[in-house]
This record gives sequence, structure tokens and C-alpha cells, in this order.
Amino acid sequence: MKSIFLRTDFFGHLNTGGSFSHIGGFLDGMKELGHSMTFTASAECYPSGKYDFRHIPYPFLYKNFPEIPCLAYNNTLQKHIPSLIREIQPDFLYQRHSEFIYTPSKIAKQHSLPFILEANNSEWWWKKNWANLFFDDILRRCEDVHFHAADAIMVVSEVLKQDLVRLFDLPPEKIHVNPNGVDIHTFTTDIDSNAFFNSLPAELQQRWEGKTLCGFVGTFGEWHGVEVLAHSVVHTIRENPNIHFMLIGDGKLRGNVEKIIAENNMQHNITLLGTVTHHLVPAYLSLCQILLSPHTENTDGTVFFGSPTKLFEYMGMGKAIIASAVGQIADIIKDGHNGVLVKQRDPVDLAHAIIRLTQEHELCQTLGKNARHDAVTTYSWKHNAQRVIDVVNSL
Repeated sequence: MKSIFLRTDFFGHLNTGGSFSHIGGFLDGMKELGHSMTFTASAECYPSGKYDFRHIPYPFLYKNFPEIPCLAYNNTLQKHIPSLIREIQPDFLYQRHSEFIYTPSKIAKQHSLPFILEANNSEWWWKKNWANLFFDDILRRCEDVHFHAADAIMVVSEVLKQDLVRLFDLPPEKIHVNPNGVDIHTFTTDIDSNAFFNSLPAELQQRWEGKTLCGFVGTFGEWHGVEVLAHSVVHTIRENPNIHFMLIGDGKLRGNVEKIIAENNMQHNITLLGTVTHHLVPAYLSLCQILLSPHTENTDGTVFFGSPTKLFEYMGMGKAIIASAVGQIADIIKDGHNGVLVKQRDPVDLAHAIIRLTQEHELCQTLGKNARHDAVTTYSWKHNAQRVIDVVNSL
């Protein structure tokens, strides 16, 4: 099949983060299946030549009032996409949903093309609850029109599917759950961890030499559980001082984490690496015996609706995983089979699970082996792309 992937948000100069991994993985999955996909965005965010890329620039109107350029981008898309359709002659259009954008569904209908919308949340609900929103009614209307006009909507979790059904009165049968995935060739058990360790600065080698490393990757946001993780360090080290924690990432709660660690004098038991180049993340994870995903429910009490990419990347590494039993995570991780589930927001329960796994090496190996198997057979980006193709074929 031939298709056009529309990335329609304004991401400025950014080129790292979950959305970039997700989109790149999906494009790679489509290519692996033998399908041709042209990628459009407001800026080039992948190495030149990797994908068939077409630049559709954002109008730089009222840059200090970000909602206006998003609305104006609908007109920009209306000018550029029809000619691209005539050139590519795609079998369907695929858009990653973003705020205030509603034109692609209209263009697809004008050209009698199936339109698939990938929605990772409701931008209206997210901004209304957790961010600033000026044009509340307009954003709500844009999403209502766009969601109903789409021939199919791909969401990352069953929780999000039910949220969209409830918020926008959508028919459940048009919404299809497609969890995030992993590049099983990048996040793999084949990394030479010894060689990577020997290439590290002497200071890190001295800190980590002979230690049992527990790793974490993620944005230091409210639902990533980094404060819970910081408190669990205290309980863990009291039981086993030979454990060391390696945290990759940054964000608004980093200061809170540093404060918790300092107040409990645990600076020598945890390394905050900050943001790490994405291609180095697998190498760092390969040094760990245990990988942690202490997510929490949303701060407003609603159920966690995400599908953490890092969870699937952990699985690809073939490591023992400890994760909170929230949302989709509790479906992906089967306790005692491909990981260990713990109570959310419970640093003591998390610490007990860490200590247990450091004492049961054979269990760690079994959990990691099963996690890798599930990543390869179910959660690779090729499988993610195939689920989209199956939906297109069913229309």
C-alpha cells in the first residue's frame, strides 16, 4: 500500500521524545512490511533521506499565542495536501492527532480516501485539565468534528478508547486499540554491555562497579512515579546497600527527586544521568539487572490511559521489569511471567520487589526472557503497523 502520514503539531526545534520514537518506529514498521509511506511535518525531525519527507511549514503567526498558528495550519494543509495526493496517489491518509487540526478528514473525503486518525489523547481534555487553554469551545468542536469524520481511530489503550467514547459519543467499533511498540533491533539482548561499560568515564565506572543496577527511563512528570521511585531508594538501600539506581531523563519533578535523595543522604546510591541521546539509551539499559516503570494513575484520579513506549523498550532488552499495576501496564505485564507488578504510589512495595529480584537471579532471567519473547512476537513496530493495515483492509 501507499499512504501519507501527516504529523500536524508544531514541535519547533525538538527532535527527541516519545512522539518521535513512536512515529519513527511506526514508519519503520510500515517499511518492514513492504508498504510505502510519505511523511509530512512542519520540520524535518529524522536524518535526511531516511523517509520520503515533505515539508509543510507552520505559519509563524502570533508565536506567543500558540493556538492561533495551529488553527491557521488547517489552511496550510488544505493548500498542500491535495497536490501531494495527486502526486502520491495513496491508498489512505493517516494523521497523528494534534490540537485544533480538523482539515485532513475533510480532504480525505474530498478525494474518496480512507482516513485513519491516531489519537494518543483528547487534546481538549488534556489541556483543559493539565495545561492552558484559551479557545476551549473551538478545540472541543474541532475534535468532535474530526473524531466523527474519521473512518477509524487508532488509540494506544482500552482506557483511552472508553474515554473517547464517553467524551465524544463515538461508536466503539470505529476505535481500535493499538499499543505502542519497540524497535527490537535497537532495544535488544545483543548489546556488548562490557565494552560500553569500559567506554564510560572513570567516575561512572567506579560508582557502578560491582553494583546491582536498577534502571529507569522517562520524563520526570507526575504520572511517571519518579517521586515514588526516589522514596523507594531509601527503603531499598537500607536492606541492600549494594544496589544502585540509574535514572535517565529530566523534567519538572527532577528538583523534587533531588530533594528527597538529599534529605535521606542517598546521593551515592543513585545516578541522575539527565537527558541521554536516544541511541545510547539501550546501551545504558544493558548495564542494568532490573528496569523500573513505577507509573501512577493521573493526578486528577482518572485512570492512566497511556501506553508507555519505555515499557516495550524494557521488554526488548530482555531484562526483569518491575511495573505499577495501572491502566494498560497491568495488561501487558503479566505478574510472574514477563515482569513483576507492584502497587502504585507504594515505595515500600516497590522496594520489596527490587530486593526480591536481586536475590532471585534465575527468576530475573526467566522474566527477561519472556519479556523479550513478547516484544518480538507481539509488540514490535512491525506488529503495530500491521494492526493499522488490518484496520484499513477492514474498511
